[in-house]
Amino acid sequence: MKTYDIERFGGLLKEEPLTCIENQLLIPDTCVLEAVSPFLGYYNDEAMAKPLYLYLMLDECNTYWPVTHAITAAKTELGFSFDAVFGEIVFPDNARSFTIRVRDLQQYDQIAELQKALKDKGLKFRKKTRSLIGVNGIIRLEKFFYLDHTPAGFYIDKQQDHHGYFELPDTLPWENFVRLTREVKYDVNLLYFDAAQAYFMENGVLRHFVRIYREGLTEQKIAETAQRYKMLYDRFKP
Repeated sequence: MKTYDIERFGGLLKEEPLTCIENQLLIPDTCVLEAVSPFLGYYNDEAMAKPLYLYLMLDECNTYWPVTHAITAAKTELGFSFDAVFGEIVFPDNARSFTIRVRDLQQYDQIAELQKALKDKGLKFRKKTRSLIGVNGIIRLEKFFYLDHTPAGFYIDKQQDHHGYFELPDTLPWENFVRLTREVKYDVNLLYFDAAQAYFMENGVLRHFVRIYREGLTEQKIAETAQRYKMLYDRFKP
């Protein structure tokens, strides 16, 4: 059994433009969103192919454990692999909805099969009430992190390639974090990366991180990015 330096439960906060998937690919009268530009801070600059991230929108108040139980049961029954975690999306008009973020599906026609398996476990899906095209949503995910710790004190994600983490003294309001990230990118050597906020509890202390995504990510590049975030951090505290 594979082991990691760190296995922690926590969360991730990010912002992505979201677009509705056409209904013929889904269980009828349900809403599934696709991140049309995941890792926008990186891929928008690099103009590269976009990975597939889907959000199955849920119709009622939910919590992590019942949804995760349904996901785990569905994984044992379906004949294809996928990764899914519980979350919530807040839209610009402050409307919000619980969701299941799904990645690593190989085909769009697997969406309805996955929906049916989750529905059979008691989950209810939100109806499609409006069409969204490239609408930004602030996405909060609840998930386990599987990390290796580097000698310099940074973290490498062992489930997803090209993801690294470094710690900040405290969290920032999302708008401040976006402004800080924009300021960090004024250093042209650090231009190409996507950033999100992450957090997990360790030894009774809530620790706050920046998750960065960049293909070919190295420990040196994490260190350079972390140094600039920390140098500018105090300017963006509330």
